[in-house]
Amino acid sequence: MTKVKQNINQVERQANLALLFGLFSLSPVMTWASTSPTVGNVGSAKAMIVQKVVKGQIVDKTGEPIIGATVLQKNGKATAVTDLDGNFTINVDGNATLQISYIGYKTQEIAVKGREQLQITMEEDSQVLQELVVVGYGSQKKETLTGAVTVVDSKMLDNKGTLSNPAQALQGQVPGVFITRNSSAPGAESWNMKLRGSYSKNQGSPLVIIDGVESDDFSQLNPSDIESINFLKDASAAIYGSKAAGGVILVQTKKAKNGKVQVDYSGSVTAKFVGLQPTLMNLDEWCDALEQARLNDGKKLQDDQWLQYVALARQNKGHYIDVANSGMPIQGFSGVKDFVFFDTDWEDILWGTSYSTSHELSVSGGNERSVFRLSGRYMYDGSNLKWGNNNNKRYNLRLTNTFHITKKFDIDSNISFYRQDNVAPTQINEALTANTQQPGFPSSTIDGKPYAWGNWATPNWRCELGGDNKLQTQGIGINETFKYKINKDFNLVGTFGMNTSTAIRDIKNQKITWYNYAGTEQETLPSPNQEQTYYVKTTGRTNLYTLNAYLDWAHTYGSHDLKVMVGTQYSLREYDYTTTKAMNILESLDIINGTGEITLKNGDGSGPQKYHEAQLSYFARLNYDYKQKYLVEGNFRYDGSSKFQPANRWSAFGGVSVGWRISEEEFLKKLKIFDDLKLRLSYGSVGNQTGIDRYDGIQLYNFTQGSGALVDGERLSFINTNGKLLSTDRTWERIHNYNIGLDFTVLNSRLTGTFEVFWKKCNNMLISVTSPATLGDAAPTSNKGKFEANGYEGTINWSDHIGTFKYHLGGTLTYATNKLIDNGGDGKITDGIVSNREGYPLRSIFGLRYCGKIQNQDQMDKYIGRYGNGNNNIAMPGKLRLGDNMFEDVNKDGKLTEADFVYLGTDDPKLSFSFNAGVEYKGFDLSVVFQGVGKRTIWRDGDGKNVNWRIPMRTWYQNSTNQSVGNVWSPETPGNRYPTYTNTKEINTYNYRCSSWSVEDGSYLRLKNITIGYNFPSTLLAKTRFLTKARIYVTGADLWETSKIHDGWDPEASSAVSGFGRYPFTRTLSLGMNLTF
Repeated sequence: MTKVKQNINQVERQANLALLFGLFSLSPVMTWASTSPTVGNVGSAKAMIVQKVVKGQIVDKTGEPIIGATVLQKNGKATAVTDLDGNFTINVDGNATLQISYIGYKTQEIAVKGREQLQITMEEDSQVLQELVVVGYGSQKKETLTGAVTVVDSKMLDNKGTLSNPAQALQGQVPGVFITRNSSAPGAESWNMKLRGSYSKNQGSPLVIIDGVESDDFSQLNPSDIESINFLKDASAAIYGSKAAGGVILVQTKKAKNGKVQVDYSGSVTAKFVGLQPTLMNLDEWCDALEQARLNDGKKLQDDQWLQYVALARQNKGHYIDVANSGMPIQGFSGVKDFVFFDTDWEDILWGTSYSTSHELSVSGGNERSVFRLSGRYMYDGSNLKWGNNNNKRYNLRLTNTFHITKKFDIDSNISFYRQDNVAPTQINEALTANTQQPGFPSSTIDGKPYAWGNWATPNWRCELGGDNKLQTQGIGINETFKYKINKDFNLVGTFGMNTSTAIRDIKNQKITWYNYAGTEQETLPSPNQEQTYYVKTTGRTNLYTLNAYLDWAHTYGSHDLKVMVGTQYSLREYDYTTTKAMNILESLDIINGTGEITLKNGDGSGPQKYHEAQLSYFARLNYDYKQKYLVEGNFRYDGSSKFQPANRWSAFGGVSVGWRISEEEFLKKLKIFDDLKLRLSYGSVGNQTGIDRYDGIQLYNFTQGSGALVDGERLSFINTNGKLLSTDRTWERIHNYNIGLDFTVLNSRLTGTFEVFWKKCNNMLISVTSPATLGDAAPTSNKGKFEANGYEGTINWSDHIGTFKYHLGGTLTYATNKLIDNGGDGKITDGIVSNREGYPLRSIFGLRYCGKIQNQDQMDKYIGRYGNGNNNIAMPGKLRLGDNMFEDVNKDGKLTEADFVYLGTDDPKLSFSFNAGVEYKGFDLSVVFQGVGKRTIWRDGDGKNVNWRIPMRTWYQNSTNQSVGNVWSPETPGNRYPTYTNTKEINTYNYRCSSWSVEDGSYLRLKNITIGYNFPSTLLAKTRFLTKARIYVTGADLWETSKIHDGWDPEASSAVSGFGRYPFTRTLSLGMNLTF
């Protein structure tokens, strides 16, 4: 008993000392948190110190355990998280009160009252389940939403490894959104998003709003900072008026929540493997093909230097001939110093496995007066190109704060910074070209120096020594939102945003010293020589300012809910671009220099630019619902733009949508089938500014310095018009959007889905008009064109569980097409990819209809007799051969002309789809996503730079891809795909012209992502005393695909495949970790 009293006295002394120390150490932080210090009695001090272990289980009303529920001691620091069985363990005071919370359930307070074991059942919170959806200038309940809005939460972005762009994780998985890429080059992937396809010839990008402010920096976002992405696709976008023709993307970044400080870390390392790419002929294949081509063309060994070259290559495969020592073995190859015949695999030489990595750290916390979240990210993305400097580095910082100044006044502050450092070889276009030298070339000289053969230079050394193209971009965003609650009905919200970005590019094009294979003599023919070297320095700066304010009023009159919002916005964009190009440089200097000509032009010949544009807007929205059953919404916007003349500057846009929650009708409730069933209809008009000059109605002039007439030994400077006549009557393109949608939820929310049908019409599209040639300049575009688009989209998902085994599966489907109704008359009829044919989609492909190969002499005589002798204008050669292609006289006029061109499809995919599935069990999870497109036709000539890879043996001194090897027509193999080889230009042009035979089916199905992960149990993490959550995962992207492509390129590759587009797409495998402290 005495010992117990001694312990109690000791506790009392310690408690009094602690309380005394606490009174003298109160900080301003405590005062800011509005906690009033109080001195408790000794008994309470004893209660605070006596701790006990409390265990319990948390379940829902069906008895299923709730995983991840938060358990914390009220007015204390102790916290715990439930494990896979819903169990938790926490050390608290025996008289403590526990707060239990979980998303979608009511927060409960449970008094311990000395108990050591608790059984807690949580109730669903109908208010929480009424999910809020962010829309333009506000938010709405999902159940009363009447527009076509797709919501993507952060889960779709999680556990995807190193993402260079958030769009990378969304491809194919968002209904109505077409996401494409053009390259896998680090920093130059060119991810592109289209909402519901095209809407005009003058296509623009979707409007991106980040935290309420317009932004150009979606690609620079840290994916881990994104809370949600909402896509507005119909009349719901009309609230943004003249900039919403391409739809609107609303991005909400993550914000902190009240509570103790939380630290989150996410990191991943990604291996990048080379994916699909064409394979070039090896030395033996090339020799066989060239020999066939030369013999087919009537060449003789004794007279033809290239047949002699083939014979020499076969005799000396794996060896080389030094002309200086052995003499010239073949006549006609003047200027070369050797003949090298190594079987070099250029795909293996140029490309290899690379890696990327991403590390993200965030700290968040706060109290009832203020919360904060600070996040940072470092990303490194390496290149599969093994030569030269080629990578992309990105740094992100973001600080968000919410200050509760008073009960009615809040401030949301969002400050962000990014920097991206990208470097690529300057001579990448010369290195990655379809003009590939014949096989046999070594990658280096015998002693490891750059090799050249005449004027042919090895591409790897162009990347290694040809100079760097460095691009540094950085941006700062400041977004301050002020919210004042006037009373229970009125709210006033104002936002100021500023985004400033700077891009600095340094391009150094250097001379390379080339050698013969022995490394003893220099080759001087390949360019650039010293006089052609240059340094280009460019600086571009964009400032975007946004200021908006709106008043929100909401009131309920019995069963009638009414909400009105009115506001105004002003935005200003400023742009300043300068450039300098200096010739004949000193390579050792890392600043712009040159002893040759210095001009104010970049590598493309463009000069300095400077402009600003502004827009003032007024907007409003009205929402009404009756018993949350019958729903109406109206949007209005009145925009004025500095782009237009004052008479045409202002225009009104708007939309109306209605909804009917059929599931709320008594006759449907009785069926007990639908949890929710909603029918939606909408109409809206939005504007398009693309295609309008910034100073419409003003004659602009170009100033050209030092390039005029030669007077007294100097070139005069002069001014000239910009080549366009001014316009005084142009106005906005107006796109009319129509939408019908159906949302459904059945079987206790296990099955959910949405189906939409949409139409778009533009009756005043800007098109080119003809003008008298005597005017000199081009006539301005005029609002006289017409354009239509339509399609449908849908998504369906099933989610359920069997005990603790959870699973889900679902899919999305989007179909979109378009038609050019009035283009002011059809343009010149040509084959290939065109966007000027009335009655057809943009980027339509036209060509001849293939009708087989010439199989015998009789067939050839009849074909030539019918269409030869001037009965064609498709450049059909007078001398065709057996195995050449035949084309159909579609209009039956006895001629082969452009009138026989038929529609072969469109380069833009009309169909996009995905399938997803996943399971979770005892901490383990597995998810897969398949993604694909359909109804895409590919004409892989694009800008004409791929022709030598598209046509085997087109040029005798260059290599070709090997898709034709073993698949060439002969009398013994009449069903083979490719015509017999030839070097005759006219025959190759005829056979491989755009036709139903030469285009590719661009449809594909791809395993877009597969992820396997494990979440460590909270009971195990509790033992660490610092970890609350931990997860590891492995994820793979683009690991498998199936398609009907013949030419070896990835089915996603662009039709042009030039420059960075010639990078092979990659397959990636990532290992990642997520930790919460």
